[in-house]
Amino acid sequence: MTIEEILAGESKNVEFKESLPEKNIKYMKSVVAFANGTGGKIIFGIADKTREVVGFDKEDVFKEMDAIANAVSDSCEPAIIPDITYRPLMARRLLL
Repeated sequence: MTIEEILAGESKNVEFKESLPEKNIKYMKSVVAFANGTGGKIIFGIADKTREVVGFDKEDVFKEMDAIANAVSDSCEPAIIPDITYRPLMARRLLL
């Protein structure tokens, strides 16, 4: 994800989340909608309204990736296998 793509904002296939919400239902609806449609990306680490890159601490990245994978696995039937990656951007880490 580039700065230009972030500045373009959300679309029908891209959604921003500033952090991983305590209740995974807040992003699970988007996961299912993307899985039932043409696909899409939820980008964690970008403020929804301001498009500010807030990212994640280096120490927390893999813990957060595991939490997302577990939430999708536990919540979706039939199983959805997410492709979760992280990217450094502006000295911060995003989860895609």
